[in-house]
Amino acid sequence: MPVMKEFEHKRILSTTDKGTVAIYRVRFSKRIVFGSMVLALIAAIAILAPRLAPITYEYSPLAVHLNQINLPPNSPGHLFGTDYLGRDVFAETIWGSRASLIVGLCAALIAVSFGSIWGSLSAFAGGIVDTIMMRTVDGLLSIPSIILLLALNSLLSAPSIVATLPQPVLSFLHITSYSFGDLPIVTVVTVISATTWLEAARISRAKITSVKSEEYIEAASALGMSTQRMLFRHLLPNAASVLMVEATLLVSDAVLMESGLSFLGLGLGPANPSWGSMLTAAQISLTQGNWWAVFIPGLLITLTVGSVNLIGEGWLEMLGRRHPAA
Repeated sequence: MPVMKEFEHKRILSTTDKGTVAIYRVRFSKRIVFGSMVLALIAAIAILAPRLAPITYEYSPLAVHLNQINLPPNSPGHLFGTDYLGRDVFAETIWGSRASLIVGLCAALIAVSFGSIWGSLSAFAGGIVDTIMMRTVDGLLSIPSIILLLALNSLLSAPSIVATLPQPVLSFLHITSYSFGDLPIVTVVTVISATTWLEAARISRAKITSVKSEEYIEAASALGMSTQRMLFRHLLPNAASVLMVEATLLVSDAVLMESGLSFLGLGLGPANPSWGSMLTAAQISLTQGNWWAVFIPGLLITLTVGSVNLIGEGWLEMLGRRHPAA
């Protein structure tokens, strides 16, 4: 039976167009299918948060009930129990999924976009410009990422910097004299993006360096095609497959980085619950025998990172089939 399945798989790939082949390969990859199912479930939980855990005066991820501290799972009104302040762990988990996924997706999108453009321009320019741009990347890569994260986070969230922001920006981020509004989310996304775009730049530069020597690129250049048009029409699309893999891996990195920053007290803050901030608060709960306040957010972080990595590994496996020489 396995031989027949493999024969049927090869027959389908050899008799269908490229678009159908790509879709079939995605369906054929068990890693991509399983990872996508888990990730889709977590994303559905985040999207349906208002219905799964509607916010009321008495019930919210931030509501403190000191008469209901450290309740175990399956307690009346508290499916996942409560933490050391009496906050509902289920509500924190559901609403925290939104913050963690938003940070991961936005940071990965910004990092891959900026890194791919940087690497593409470097490869296309060549010569001294290429040397300067890539030595800049190498220099930043030589600095431990945790140091860059802490330095940039402290700089961007400094009150003296916030005070210089124009009023339209303050209004857009809902910053007031008593609240930082959405600034912590923007800061964390910016900080993570600023430290993760470097690998995307190196990958896109390597891919485009190999592509730009192709005959059709030289022909387009000889016909007078502009650099911008050549970059976005021919070069970047050729690097899209490897950049897609890098994007999936960056999502998992961003989720872990957000959790690490929150654990250090430099994350989204108490007003924006996330899985990382739940782990930070759970340190006290753990000393009181409250294991569920640590286990549940830790499990969801593991499932999210694992599912995204499975998708990335599945894409890598597919690319390996398409380019066996690589």
